Amino acid sequence: ASGFTYISSRKMGLVKKAQSKKKAEAIEEAEYDSAEEVMDDEIDNFVPAAPAAPAPSSSSKAPPPPKPRLKEESKGKAKQEVDTNIVQIKLSTLEHEGELATGEPYFCSQCGSVLSLHSKPNITKDEVTKKSIWQCEFCNNKNELMIEEEEIPKTDTVTYLIDKVAQPMTEVENKDKVQSEDDISVVFCLDVSGSMDAAKFAGEGKPMKYVKNRKYPTRLEGVKIAIDNQIEKMIKETPNRKVGFVTFENKVQLIGDGTQPPIVFEGAKLDSNFFTLLEEAVNYSEAYMGKPIQHTCPSLLEKLKVIRTGGSTALGPGLIISLALAAQGKPGSKVIICTDGLANKGIGSIEGMTEKMATSVREFYTQAAEYAKQHGVSVSLITLVESECRLDMLAPVANLSGGDILRVDPMKLTEDFSAFLAEKVIATNVIVKVKIHKGLKFRGENEKNLSADSTTLTKEAGNVNRDSIVTFEYCMKRPHELALMADVVWENIKKLPFQSQITYKSIDGRKCLKVINQLQEITHEKEEAKEKAKANVIGTHAAMAAANMAEQGEYKGAKARAVLWSNLAKAPEQQKIVREQVEGLYAAVQRQEKMCAPQMDDLT
Repeated sequence: ASGFTYISSRKMGLVKKAQSKKKAEAIEEAEYDSAEEVMDDEIDNFVPAAPAAPAPSSSSKAPPPPKPRLKEESKGKAKQEVDTNIVQIKLSTLEHEGELATGEPYFCSQCGSVLSLHSKPNITKDEVTKKSIWQCEFCNNKNELMIEEEEIPKTDTVTYLIDKVAQPMTEVENKDKVQSEDDISVVFCLDVSGSMDAAKFAGEGKPMKYVKNRKYPTRLEGVKIAIDNQIEKMIKETPNRKVGFVTFENKVQLIGDGTQPPIVFEGAKLDSNFFTLLEEAVNYSEAYMGKPIQHTCPSLLEKLKVIRTGGSTALGPGLIISLALAAQGKPGSKVIICTDGLANKGIGSIEGMTEKMATSVREFYTQAAEYAKQHGVSVSLITLVESECRLDMLAPVANLSGGDILRVDPMKLTEDFSAFLAEKVIATNVIVKVKIHKGLKFRGENEKNLSADSTTLTKEAGNVNRDSIVTFEYCMKRPHELALMADVVWENIKKLPFQSQITYKSIDGRKCLKVINQLQEITHEKEEAKEKAKANVIGTHAAMAAANMAEQGEYKGAKARAVLWSNLAKAPEQQKIVREQVEGLYAAVQRQEKMCAPQMDDLT
């Protein structure tokens, strides 16, 4: 968690006032202490991490002060709640079991929290029935327990095996698991539309494989060089991997591992529904992705050499066929899409879509994300600089499947491909449920993900790797709500509980529940909360929160959020960390906003 939990002393004063009058609903509330405003021009002119301007020399005149803005000249304002109440969960924890529970988890019958190490002070004996009673630290509900002392968790993090027949792995099984991590499928889904022939001056340069004019290498030539390097690397390091190609333009070619003649999907097939096209592609998967790269390398490189550019961009059909191939591999398989343009052919087409079409397009990419998640396939998207791509449509596929999105120079792809291929999926079908105290509520989350009076947040994380994280922010409920909680004495509370319940399937197929608990100290001083704040947690959450808003097309809100978060940290070294993380995101949102503006005009 980021330092202390901040609780407004003014809000606590309102709670006491309401409780004394016993008319909580009659209290007139002021604006939240954490509400911040940012002007339109502050958003538009924001330059994160900009160096301070040099002091004027004695011979130079100081610049004139800015002209005051008249009230009637004021631009719009963006107002958002921003403070240090943030929690970050690193999903790399799923790679290690930690304490393995000897029994089943005990859930609170009212709020669904799990009995933990921190529950022990709240367990008492009923004098009449002699039964153990657990008063939940989250909602104060009293639960009757049938539990032995040794079944109470002894650490903050506990793993439960949901699959009853599953057993902890032996040393031999664990070794086999590590060896099998390389026995996955990798599908390169390549845009070969006409725009991939675009060339960029690269200087004199040296002769390069696949490049005809070394002064002006094309985008496709840059992609070929990067893939060639990765194939050579995989032969040495992961020879059991199965590697294949799918290309898309006016048509889609299923090349696979190069050992069979390509299968062409074109015409009406590209407009088929998701499952019709998927089913046909699955029928070819075994024959076209059945052999490891140590046996298919010559065929793959020969096929790579003859790939040529064509016309439009049938990205949607290309994605489906790539998923069909990768899904036949083991959990942790990958699809890497490399494109420089908008999907404009076949199912999933984005270019020129109407508002009605936008709904069906979103549904298509959501279906693709769900299929990838269910089969343990991560989908990563590489978009090329100086090109257009609607990330708000495609991002959910990468996010839910545990993939990444990068915008890169085609002649510098090798390093980025290496990073994608090095990322190993450590768990699939991941669902993160977070519990907070009944006096708190989540902030900035989709209502459909909230339950239990906004004290339970459920997020689908899909497939995750070692770098996957989940962040969220929270705040106190309104004073009139807090005043109605007669069973909570707020002045006696010094710490608040937090709990994450992560259900997932491990790479070896076991279904597990990992429960992580933490007690967080509270403070009523905003400045103290800022001083103790963890800048890396704030920066990461700021970038992720703004990115999520941008994916939904809320560009102004995303930029406003980036500006406000960048100013939140107190110490200079904290500000630097936060601003560095926000800077790239802010610039990316600006690019995407400009790119989507003409299309958004078409929808209005």
